[in-house]
Amino acid sequence: MLIPGFMALCMLLGGSSSGGSLANAGLQLVATLVLGYSVSRLANTPLSRSAKVLITIMLCWIGWAALQLLPLPPSIWTLAPGRDLLQQRLSAGGSAFPWLPLSLNPAGTIAHLASLLPPLAIGTAILSRPAADSNGLRWLIPLVALASLLLGVAQLISGNNSSLYFYATSNQDLPIGLMANANHQATLMLCAIPFVASLASSEKSAGSKGQGRELLFAAMAAMFLMGIAICQSYAAYVLALPVTVASWAIARPRSLGPARYIGTAILVVSLAALATVVIFGPTTVVDPMFAQNQLSRPAMYKVAANAALHFFPLGSGPGSFVPAFKLFEEPGQVTNVFVNHSHSDYIELVLEGGLVGLLLIASMLLWWLSRATTIWFARSPNRLDRAAVVATAAILGHSLVDYPARTSTIAAILAAGFALMASRPEIKIEEASSGGRHLKAE
Repeated sequence: MLIPGFMALCMLLGGSSSGGSLANAGLQLVATLVLGYSVSRLANTPLSRSAKVLITIMLCWIGWAALQLLPLPPSIWTLAPGRDLLQQRLSAGGSAFPWLPLSLNPAGTIAHLASLLPPLAIGTAILSRPAADSNGLRWLIPLVALASLLLGVAQLISGNNSSLYFYATSNQDLPIGLMANANHQATLMLCAIPFVASLASSEKSAGSKGQGRELLFAAMAAMFLMGIAICQSYAAYVLALPVTVASWAIARPRSLGPARYIGTAILVVSLAALATVVIFGPTTVVDPMFAQNQLSRPAMYKVAANAALHFFPLGSGPGSFVPAFKLFEEPGQVTNVFVNHSHSDYIELVLEGGLVGLLLIASMLLWWLSRATTIWFARSPNRLDRAAVVATAAILGHSLVDYPARTSTIAAILAAGFALMASRPEIKIEEASSGGRHLKAE
């Protein structure tokens, strides 16, 4: 019960990236214990090549973040791109140049590394334990998502000042449930649909039992789609169709025939539409003047892209988005509302991580594409692995225009999905000829 138990904790406590500091701190403490236990098991666990690649990518990012915390002498850090503004301020104040790290916000980098503990813990736990131990995620993720949906409905009924809103900084006029952001609540609903589909599918389902599973999927999917509709998330609207089609292909793989190919095509088209419609569509069509506001996505992307180019190729340091972004804001457009994320995780990762961030993003996406293709077109597919493909696709797609994976809830689902997609050998305990026991991978 380690894997579903810790996932439940992530989903209950990790609904905010900036708020809920006490809940996040407690979650990170538990994650440290789970991670330590899982790493100790991982040392004696046979890993597939895909799992090793996934672990290598994550270790590279952690290593790069840690490297940016090392204090450097002025003769070195002054050579880093983008530090000219810092030099000017120190010179204007008459201060001698101190030893400084590459990160513009060392405290933010440390906080970023701490935020990685929950997803690292759940991912490592899945990789270090037998595949059967992850089956509880089939029902846990939809169950908690359903609770979040019902809580969101109760929030709407109770009004903006309801005590049912758990975070001070949140969309208190929308049904956000256990999350702090309506877009992230919609992402949670999207992720739940394919896991419900994996519950509905069973090789042994037949007759009334099989029909009951299909009705369960239809009813639960309809509820989650309703939850997406009331969240008012344009990105989720775009992603809802491919997620539902792909999930139906998981639930009824034999009845749809070429549905997996159709689902793949719809996914590609929808992702293209996501970038076009969400970035340039709703806000620009509804209010052309809003496109000039600093809080519109096109305006934020422009500022963040300029900052990313300025700090390239070393980046400003993980967790340093806010100070880096402020350096490039137009003074005449600054309001009392500050931008805490670029609303595109890919742009933000390149700004903070520079060339290393860009290469790791490309590596992760190529890894995902390779594993998704292998899993989706397998002759004897694993339904839970297929659900992981669809759920991670929804998160990666939404991350184009938002930052859902900055919350521990969505980050844990993403990490769990990646770990499920990594081919995991079946681990069995066999009796040795000498009477001892040993592990065998198949």
